[in-house]
Amino acid sequence: MKLGNVYGSQATIRKIVGFGLPPKIAYSVLKYSRKFDAEYSVIDQQRVQLIREIAGTKEGEDAKVEPGTPEFVTFAAKFNLIMDTDSDLAPSDMKLSELLSAIELDESNVLSAQDLAVLEVFFTTDKE
Repeated sequence: MKLGNVYGSQATIRKIVGFGLPPKIAYSVLKYSRKFDAEYSVIDQQRVQLIREIAGTKEGEDAKVEPGTPEFVTFAAKFNLIMDTDSDLAPSDMKLSELLSAIELDESNVLSAQDLAVLEVFFTTDKE
């Protein structure tokens, strides 16, 4: 899995953390979400540091890189290199089918096809 998978998946991970799930499954999801959050935090810190570096600002100063500028092109190229780096976050030991079975127990839990595509990277599948 790449850092880009992690960085683009926060909303889906937050969604399943908020679902009503059986206690054993909820506990497993909570433990994994903490590992996910730690990896996400490192990525976001790198993003902020890169923006500061390109904008020439110091810690505590507002920094941004405007789209359409040469600085943004530099930021995008460097950030894409970060996103293409392998992540240290291993997939959960829980099978995706087990998670989905637990999610289906509550009709108010709804996942989109996009959510499922995101989750495939983080949970083992029956094919593995």
